[in-house]
Amino acid sequence: MSYRHDSDVKKMSVVELRHLLMKYRRFLRKHRDRRGNARCWHGDLELYALLPEGKPAGRMDQPEAVLLGECRRYIRRQQCTLHGCRKRG
Repeated sequence: MSYRHDSDVKKMSVVELRHLLMKYRRFLRKHRDRRGNARCWHGDLELYALLPEGKPAGRMDQPEAVLLGECRRYIRRQQCTLHGCRKRG
């Protein structure tokens, strides 16, 4: 999939592209390695800020119960990925 915002990449030299790639890799590793409260939504804001379109990250306009339910499901998926899933019951 190509986005109109990516036209700048087509004009970059190999050196510029390499620099950009290394910048993104550094940030992705920083984002991946965060722990605790640093792993919160503001990390996503920094990540999405790397994109040239300047579009803000997703809005939190759903009811709190829905948002917290989504967070719990996300946490369970991550735990299953790392530790294997256990059936509840």
